[in-house]
Amino acid sequence: MKKTLMALVCMAFLGSSGLALAEDAAPAAAAKPDCSEKKKAVDDAQEAVKAAGKPDLSSCADKKGKEKTECEKPLKEKAKADKAEASGKVKEAKAALDCCKKPTKKGCTPTP
Repeated sequence: MKKTLMALVCMAFLGSSGLALAEDAAPAAAAKPDCSEKKKAVDDAQEAVKAAGKPDLSSCADKKGKEKTECEKPLKEKAKADKAEASGKVKEAKAALDCCKKPTKKGCTPTP
């Protein structure tokens, strides 16, 4: 009888401590932020870089020589500027994603 009672007490104690550990682990998993929107923003920004890097030179196709070069030059410069701007947006989006994944990272401001 004494052994049975001791075994029941041990099982109850060990069972409740395992339950307490499981409860402590659950909030840590639930506290992980949802960064899917920021990941989508990074993907969209990367697609924009690819699209911005290719100028549309179809309007200059019918021209020849120096006239064609003069027509293409501003289009290529604009595409280059657009690509640089899009690259900046990718950098910002990646920084936001990194801060979402790890809020304690240097340079990240904690959100309330």
